[in-house]
Amino acid sequence: MSTALSVAGAGLVHSLGGKDALAAVQLGQTPVFSTPDVSSLAALLPGVSLRRIPRYARMALLAAVQALDEAGWRQKEVLHNTALVFGTAYSSSQMSMDFMDSILDNGPHLSSPTAFSHAVNNMGAGLLSLLLGIEGPCFTISQFELSFAGAASTATALLNAGRVERVLLCAVDECDSRFLHCCPQYLQGKHPLTEGAVALCLTREMAGTSLLRVCWEQQPEVCAPVFASGTAAGPASGTASGPDWINNEYLYGHGPLAQALDVMLALNMAQTARAKVVNCVCAAAVSGRQAIIEVRGA
Repeated sequence: MSTALSVAGAGLVHSLGGKDALAAVQLGQTPVFSTPDVSSLAALLPGVSLRRIPRYARMALLAAVQALDEAGWRQKEVLHNTALVFGTAYSSSQMSMDFMDSILDNGPHLSSPTAFSHAVNNMGAGLLSLLLGIEGPCFTISQFELSFAGAASTATALLNAGRVERVLLCAVDECDSRFLHCCPQYLQGKHPLTEGAVALCLTREMAGTSLLRVCWEQQPEVCAPVFASGTAAGPASGTASGPDWINNEYLYGHGPLAQALDVMLALNMAQTARAKVVNCVCAAAVSGRQAIIEVRGA
């Protein structure tokens, strides 16, 4: 059983909108999907620093700035002892497809080095650490549906080991029509394709804060609401049923960010006292592994 971490701040950039939009949809408003708006970044960071930053990294960067501002962690001396853990299933799918297109169009010897560099999974974490001034350890976790849970486990290990005092946890994935043709399984289903980024500022457990804990290969707590994603949300699991199981797939589809978005909803529920504990369950399709992120209110 892992230890609980305190959530000091949270940020969200998504096809649904920000945290307010997600909370409104949770209360019954009809969701409205659009391309995530990252235009406010220009007022937060020097424009020249964003010149070559791809869209997926801009989404992650804006969510991270929101979380850091909410936690009050933007000072240089604070970021000096802050780690960054970046979770992504496919990293920059648009840049990956741009790189493949450049090979097809120009041949391997004239393929785009810029697209290649941004297609590497750990490039996003590197960009965020440089632009935000984070000087602690920097990790990228790519575990498909369980990328967010894996990243949260890494954050827990860093804090428990005393490597840092604070961790910025960020998850991001994006959509691209070319990528979806290569992976047609994401075209299945009636739910809209969405994309975005979630960021959380995490510390060791402190009184008076919402708490987050990651549990692997366990069953959710009895008599607590359960948000299900991955194969846990499907009828084949045989478990996602009953009044306590909630499938939020209609809100944001069935992509790799689903568990991170479930956690954002659970944090909102816990903060508004509508639920003291919410279990966010995700089961991976290929490995069969299951991770629960347990969220407790302050």
